[in-house]
Amino acid sequence: MNICLIGSLRNLTRMRQLAGDLKDRGHTVHLPVDTSEESFTDRLQEKAEFMRRMFDEIKECDTILVVNDEQRLSYTGYIGPNTFLQLGMGFALGKRIFCLQEWDKKLPYDEELRAMNIQKLDIQVRF
Repeated sequence: MNICLIGSLRNLTRMRQLAGDLKDRGHTVHLPVDTSEESFTDRLQEKAEFMRRMFDEIKECDTILVVNDEQRLSYTGYIGPNTFLQLGMGFALGKRIFCLQEWDKKLPYDEELRAMNIQKLDIQVRF
């Protein structure tokens, strides 16, 4: 399977560990593109480049896995705005979409997430 891991960059270490496990099982894995080493003139340019690169990664995969097993901003199973954008692209491209656990129904885009028919694995990844 060709899997793109997405989620908050606060989870990048966890995503790298999960990617290693998935690769050991024979999967191809795409991770969020780290733009922190590049020189950008401003934060918005960096964010735009990150979003473009992630969209390219999503185009290459057949499955998306949201790493959302964290609590942030009083939400459990947090899915942030960038992740939501990436999910929208994956949905539009017809990708299979999974998330590690149920997202918080208080998220302002809960209805849109439910409409994407995201399959919930409901597991806790512990590293």
